[in-house]
Amino acid sequence: MRWSLTFLVALAVVLALIPPAYADYTISESVIGNGGGEASGGSYSVLGTIGQPAIGVASGTSYLTEIGFWYQPGWILTDVSDGELFPTVFSLGQNFPNPFNPVTNLRFSVPERARVTVILYDVAGREVRTLANDEFEPGFHALVLNGAGLPSGVYFCRMVSPDFTETRKFVLLK
Repeated sequence: MRWSLTFLVALAVVLALIPPAYADYTISESVIGNGGGEASGGSYSVLGTIGQPAIGVASGTSYLTEIGFWYQPGWILTDVSDGELFPTVFSLGQNFPNPFNPVTNLRFSVPERARVTVILYDVAGREVRTLANDEFEPGFHALVLNGAGLPSGVYFCRMVSPDFTETRKFVLLK
């Protein structure tokens, strides 16, 4: 009986001195392969990184995240948006890559249904190729230009739509 009591007291002391594994939620940045850090907004705060097997601990007024398991006490998440769903203005982005050989990508935005024309010109102002000439729905759109068959040089891409015109300089290097 005395031996059992001594063993239980010794076990209690050992367990009291060893911190429980579940008490430490800290994840060093070396563990997080894609980087780490803190991201926060008006209604959230995340420590670590999203997309990894272990995220860390994040909490807010309406949710709690522990080691990669997301749950929302008392409500259901219905939407996650990291930006505007539709553009508010017409725009023509710069092609990428630039300079290119032989393929490049071009993005543009249309805030309302409209006819959009995108034409490629050479440095002399001659029309080389029509990339788009159609009605586009509101949103972000992308075009691919394959420069195979075109000589190296500087080109200008012009987007025209109602009350909007913009031109970007492209460089084709072969």
